[in-house]
Amino acid sequence: MFTKHIAMFRNDLRYWQKQGLNLDELARQAQLPTSQLSQEQTRLEVRSICRLFEAAQTSLNDPGMGFRIGQQVLLPDLSPLGDVLHYYRDGWQALKALETYWPLLTEAQTISLHRAGQDEIAIRCNAVDGIQVHRMQTHAILSGFVRLADVMFGVQDGETTRLELSEDTPLTDLFSALVKVPVRGDCQQDQVVIPSHCLDTLNPNHDDDRYQQGLSQCDKALAALRDEHFVAGIRNTLRQQLPNGEIDQKTLASALNISVRNLQRRLSSHNTCFRDLLDQVRAEQAELLVRIGEESLNNIARQMGYEDPTSFHKAFKRWQGMPPGEYRARFQQEKPGLTAKHMAELNREVS
Repeated sequence: MFTKHIAMFRNDLRYWQKQGLNLDELARQAQLPTSQLSQEQTRLEVRSICRLFEAAQTSLNDPGMGFRIGQQVLLPDLSPLGDVLHYYRDGWQALKALETYWPLLTEAQTISLHRAGQDEIAIRCNAVDGIQVHRMQTHAILSGFVRLADVMFGVQDGETTRLELSEDTPLTDLFSALVKVPVRGDCQQDQVVIPSHCLDTLNPNHDDDRYQQGLSQCDKALAALRDEHFVAGIRNTLRQQLPNGEIDQKTLASALNISVRNLQRRLSSHNTCFRDLLDQVRAEQAELLVRIGEESLNNIARQMGYEDPTSFHKAFKRWQGMPPGEYRARFQQEKPGLTAKHMAELNREVS
């Protein structure tokens, strides 16, 4: 289950709101529960973000949307990296930290540094194998690096700074006007190329002690994120097992090939428990199934592991603030929602 930090995703949301898009409506078009965009969320699945980009692009029909989003990048959008990007020594150190801790921002794409020539450094952006990433997300990241290179490293020379795209596009003039540096298409890599001497500039805020503390905090956050995949795997297993009927800790532990005690211990380390995760997965799946409208409410209750439909109705009202029948009626006038095929795609684990 690959995710993107909501701090980095705020740029996308801000841009769409400025363009007059309603985020709740955008979520519905992207076939997502509106709760996915709530303030309580800290990370969002990259598959969900890809669908949001598709919905926004359909609404705005703007081929430069990704570059416009990237030009809004601010240092607070990189807040998961904390003090590392405030107290770094020079541009070399800052970019190396970004390369190392980029998963804290998004796990869908990697950032890597390469020599592009004797006096140039290339910042490459590549999608992780098997992950669906909307092309405009890549545009946003590359455009954001052009902006950050200007703000952090003083790179302003459009003659020596350029942006290269692996796609063959006739829109390079438009893209160049948006990012204010030359853009070339049909290149080998998606990358921003900057003069290496700009990375030698010392950061006036440099504090090595604070920087080292920041590195320690990022190491802990990265370890926690990787461990969080354990919980994501459990959610996926619960989604797969629910249609088979009631599921308990013993059944789940057996499916994961671990002991019940080990399962309880590892969930406790994430400040959660089996009962809470099961309730969350039931709530998410029930909302999607009720909105689809292809199953009767009694069948959905059984798929969620409820033998008594009344218990399911009470639980759904607790989750959504209204009974399932009323919730379904609320969306019956909308365009066709998720199909069974879409559900299968949503539940498929990304490896």
